[in-house]
Amino acid sequence: MSFHLADPCLWCIDGNTPAGIHGVLNEVYQPCPVCLIPCPICRGEGIFPAEYTCLHCLTDRLARLGLAPVLCHGCLGVIDLIPGDTTQEATCDVEH
Repeated sequence: MSFHLADPCLWCIDGNTPAGIHGVLNEVYQPCPVCLIPCPICRGEGIFPAEYTCLHCLTDRLARLGLAPVLCHGCLGVIDLIPGDTTQEATCDVEH
């Protein structure tokens, strides 16, 4: 990996910075605290799972685990996981 001093931000990649490994969501990211203004609703606490390309895929996997995400209304980051309705089967019909 290399970087140049002319790069706009040395803390992030395209506005995202690694936020660790979540027990259910695995690798997660947060918006860069250096070059982006934190979301005024969640104050930058929303996390974004790295392995999902769409919200449908995320909610589908969480539904299979009996969970549902609580999303920030400002940035759509995951701010909590709660027990979900397991009577409905969520399916992602989007091809990635």
